[in-house]
Amino acid sequence: MKKLILLFLIAALSGCLHYYYAPNAANIPLFKEKNTFNANAGLGGGNNYNGGDIQLAYSPGKKFGIMVNSFFAGNTEQVGNLYSGATHEESGKGSYVEAGAGYYKAFGGKKVWVFETYGGAGVGGENHVYNYRETSRLNISKYFIQPSFGYSSHRGTLEVAVGSRFCKLNLKINQSNISEANNQSSKTDLDYISIHPSSFLWEPSIMLAGGWPNIKFYVEFTESQNLSTSYLAQDNLNFDLGIKFSFKNNPNNKQNVKSK
Repeated sequence: MKKLILLFLIAALSGCLHYYYAPNAANIPLFKEKNTFNANAGLGGGNNYNGGDIQLAYSPGKKFGIMVNSFFAGNTEQVGNLYSGATHEESGKGSYVEAGAGYYKAFGGKKVWVFETYGGAGVGGENHVYNYRETSRLNISKYFIQPSFGYSSHRGTLEVAVGSRFCKLNLKINQSNISEANNQSSKTDLDYISIHPSSFLWEPSIMLAGGWPNIKFYVEFTESQNLSTSYLAQDNLNFDLGIKFSFKNNPNNKQNVKSK
């Protein structure tokens, strides 16, 4: 037991933990009608990164919506060496963008309940710097389907929603000069990605927003569970705090103005 604890301390004090995937926040627009535009901007992070999400969504049809989402994440640490006492900097940074389209339907007495299903795909990239200035670069591609269910008050001042995103994740190593002698754990993680480049993920989320009809503050929690490659070095959380803007374009109002 003492030997295991010593090995853990050596690993913790001589290297930074690198993750090669983290979930982006789910975009749950809760559309009720045609010609509604939403824009979300949030900051947050997970267990080992800081990040942010920018999300756009629009309903061009009575039951049809589209979305474009972007996600930025990264972490930089000063890591100390157990023996020499010297420090070095290690980092991991990445960005991701996706687009999707799908179906929405509002129902209930005042149409306060909303069911949605969106599907889409995204691409991204990430860069890592390790001990001894060794580096790696990876590409990300992901396909997803995201059903969700939520409540949006009649006046549009309160929203609560739960989502359940299912994803196929693909990671590709474009460049790596990692050596086992300098960065053993990171070399093992990258070798695992080379052998198992694809993962199937389940990413449930919950969102709460409140404020005014056109401007609301929101909090969202998203968890990522890897159903196929459990040893992938990934962060499992995304906790987001942000602001949401909603605008509605009612063609009937334009017609009334012209008729006057």
